[in-house]
Amino acid sequence: MLKIFGGMIIGSMMTMVLLGGATAADQVLANAQTLYVDQINRPDATTTILLLVVISIFMGAITLWPSKPVMQTEKIIKRLRRHCKKD
Repeated sequence: MLKIFGGMIIGSMMTMVLLGGATAADQVLANAQTLYVDQINRPDATTTILLLVVISIFMGAITLWPSKPVMQTEKIIKRLRRHCKKD
């Protein structure tokens, strides 16, 4: 997986160098930045619904997470007395 990712990065860098060098890289970076800013400013309905569903599932899982039962101190003392018998 990392080899594929590294290959993609190296391939894209080589393509940018062959097509125009620093000006091509600047153009790609500027396009990515404007796309990112536009997407943040107006998220589409699908993204919003998907985000709400994921957050609600996560919150439901947290509230239903089984917790360790709390033992009363009397039961703990009895168990300790069983294990620590005096000779």
